Amino acid sequence: MKNLFILLLVPLSLLNAQQIAINEEEATVKFVFTDEELEGTISDFQFTGSVDLSDMEDSEISGSVLMETLDTDNWFRDRHLRSKKYFHKKEYPRLYFKSNSIRGQQNEFVVKGDLTIKGVSKPVTFTFTKAPGRLIGSAIINTMDFNITIYDGRERNVVNIYINLAFSEE
Repeated sequence: MKNLFILLLVPLSLLNAQQIAINEEEATVKFVFTDEELEGTISDFQFTGSVDLSDMEDSEISGSVLMETLDTDNWFRDRHLRSKKYFHKKEYPRLYFKSNSIRGQQNEFVVKGDLTIKGVSKPVTFTFTKAPGRLIGSAIINTMDFNITIYDGRERNVVNIYINLAFSEE
């Protein structure tokens, strides 16, 4: 009888699963260098995680973007930022993020993980909200933590990161 009860519960739990598929082509990663209010994007998002909105703690949000796609709407500045002095795109062609823990509900959750830029991994916390067909996240980093110094002084090297992940339910 106990085994029958368990067998009946398993299909019911599968009905509540809300596994989603991230649409990589529609994903956007935007950044704002706060000292200059300079905005830019980085593209070619590749998602390598799995998200179940009904069980966020067992989900994983991970992926990468291609440094070659860094765009601040100024080709000269973009080329300079991709150079060895800053992001060194030839040796480190992609930026990576991999979650370590996800806490919260399906509509609002906090993702803690490691962001790797220029071969340096540091803990970063993203706060996400769920909108219709999208997961929208934000975090604040300091470029000096990743051996990228634009200005002297930590307070002048702050960057806000915004991630917009389009998804469909599987």
